[in-house]
Amino acid sequence: MNQFNYEEELGNHLVSSDLPSKCWAHIKVVNQETQQQQQQQQVVKYKRFDGQSPGDVTIIAFSCSPTCISSEGQRLVSSADLNFDHFKFLSTTSNPSFSIHNLAVQLFRSLPAQLFQEKIDSRKPLIITGHSHGGSVASLFTLWLLNNTYHTIEHRKTKLPICLTFGSPLLGDQGLQKAILSRSNWASCFVHVVSTQDPIPGLFLTPHNTIDSESNSESKYKSFGLYLFCSVSGVACFSQPEFVLELLGSFSSQNRHLNDYGLVLEGLKGKAIVRGTHLAGFDNNTLRTGIILQLQAIGMHDMQKNELIRRIETKQKESLEHKANYEVGLDENLKKMKIAMAYMEWYKKVTRTRGGYYDSYKSPTESGEIRSKANLVPHQITLTKSWTHTVNEAKKTDGKYLQFRLLMAGNNYRRMVEPLEIAKYYKQGLKDYWAGGRSEHYILLEKWLNDANSSFPQKQDNMPTTRTEPCSFNEDSCFWAHVEEALILVNMLCDEESSPQNEQLFRKLKHFEDYVMDSKNKHILDPEVFLEQSSFMKWWGIYSAHKGTSYDSPLAKFMGDKEYEALLRAL
Repeated sequence: MNQFNYEEELGNHLVSSDLPSKCWAHIKVVNQETQQQQQQQQVVKYKRFDGQSPGDVTIIAFSCSPTCISSEGQRLVSSADLNFDHFKFLSTTSNPSFSIHNLAVQLFRSLPAQLFQEKIDSRKPLIITGHSHGGSVASLFTLWLLNNTYHTIEHRKTKLPICLTFGSPLLGDQGLQKAILSRSNWASCFVHVVSTQDPIPGLFLTPHNTIDSESNSESKYKSFGLYLFCSVSGVACFSQPEFVLELLGSFSSQNRHLNDYGLVLEGLKGKAIVRGTHLAGFDNNTLRTGIILQLQAIGMHDMQKNELIRRIETKQKESLEHKANYEVGLDENLKKMKIAMAYMEWYKKVTRTRGGYYDSYKSPTESGEIRSKANLVPHQITLTKSWTHTVNEAKKTDGKYLQFRLLMAGNNYRRMVEPLEIAKYYKQGLKDYWAGGRSEHYILLEKWLNDANSSFPQKQDNMPTTRTEPCSFNEDSCFWAHVEEALILVNMLCDEESSPQNEQLFRKLKHFEDYVMDSKNKHILDPEVFLEQSSFMKWWGIYSAHKGTSYDSPLAKFMGDKEYEALLRAL
């Protein structure tokens, strides 16, 4: 479904439902309470309305006193100046700063603490709503909820909240817009109802829709979410920012003001958003035709429509040119990463007969091994640079918004490349890789994957909780560091096996035995571990000589019976 059809379907669903009217009725209830406190500046109130039956929607409505509307003008406050922990999560490495309307921030700060302690059942529908600046507060509270409540819940059971505002002014700048659009599904949580008779939503775009009168440059305010533009004749819906800003600017220049959205909603009953793409006699560009028909539906005359579309198409062209330039660079980077990963897979195959992936990289002996390693290193560097950058970006939000597929790809990279970093570390004669050599980006990728697995238990999808076949790379990317530490321990054993130091070393080595067998039983061990020339087999040779032929343990039996040969035959 393309963007236009999606907006049309969502818009029609809302218009045909009683949800907007129900939200407006609740807002009016809160408005009455707010009006009783008009003598106070910047009063904001909220009220929660719970449905009577278990499946009913919960609505939290916000209202602000009318004195708020013109008290702050257009002033934005930057995230750098906010000193406001509630929204620091919106800042990332690629989008470090954003700005929010100062009054909206002040109003949000004045909300009572009990609101943030409300128990939210994320399995039930929740609507956050508000009118005018109450809508701005509703939007900020929805953002807070998305970060603080909904990211911890299993997505398959979660119904994300919907923020439905009426006549709400623009909230922030392009930085805020980017922060929301970069999070999966967040923008779809916001729906803004705007009357063509209401100049407040475009208040910060004066004197012309996208021009700031003071600087004579493009307005700093940007939109996000779906906008429903309503008039007595019909309704149109758009989410593309260039469409939204042009329309808001057009309506804000009209000297009219509507405060009762109940009348607007009443007039929309029985009306639907027109399906322009099914009608003939218009421009062959179906998207353009759909836009024209939607503008007609809300009462725009031909001159207005043509000028508006001309400006929008000019901006679209500029945007597409910028996007094309960006995607050229992005495609080139993805191409390099695919080539690098393919080379890693190739290197693993060719080293199976040379002692395995890990040991061939650590100690290449033949000229062919040395050349293969030299060819591999640039690809290893490419992958490490790219994933380090990705993790540093995600680190700002503790990986909460790293898409699961990207997280899985990152951990495939970790299992493939970190063993090579371990080989390089121990080749230098160093010890304790975890304390002195492990890069933070490996640690975070592993942590975020564990967090995701604990949040989305596989058993709920009737999926097996353990593997049934050996893996191609050790699931624990630090497996070879454990082997190297075991080698260090076994080489520390003295001739006097009954010494106190040896008893302590044997306890640690027994722990390593258990770790290896547990990994083997869970099928998360790469069979290459048991190749004849591997570091693990070197360790086992020294360790088993110390323990003697009478030593009995699960690992000793597994190795003594050469059960690992069945795994090697599968390579």
